[in-house]
Amino acid sequence: MHRLKALAAIGFFVAGQAALAQAPREADDASVLSCADFNAAASQVLPGQNASEAQRRRAIEAQDYLGNGMVWLHGYLTGRNGPAVGKLTRDWISTQVTRLGKECAAAANPATTRIVDLVQKP
Repeated sequence: MHRLKALAAIGFFVAGQAALAQAPREADDASVLSCADFNAAASQVLPGQNASEAQRRRAIEAQDYLGNGMVWLHGYLTGRNGPAVGKLTRDWISTQVTRLGKECAAAANPATTRIVDLVQKP
């Protein structure tokens, strides 16, 4: 899913977070992922011009992490709300990444603000 680099980059710029040294954590249940997880991944999607091989690998992993998260969220919302969610498209993903970037950047406590709660808001 590293082709979603541009979409993930939107989340990075909107989030406005400083680069974090930690990699995004893995979770067995994606419903527990927090804004802190989103911010950590978003901070790594762009490796920079003079990036090391490790930084480039982390960027691709972060892009995959965000892309997979958006696919999971779409499936979750479709299962919960039915066809009203719409099709899984680049526009849908872009809209959600941008929205989550803004909301996670503004979260009072990113570690306890769950992504699934944000996407259920109108």
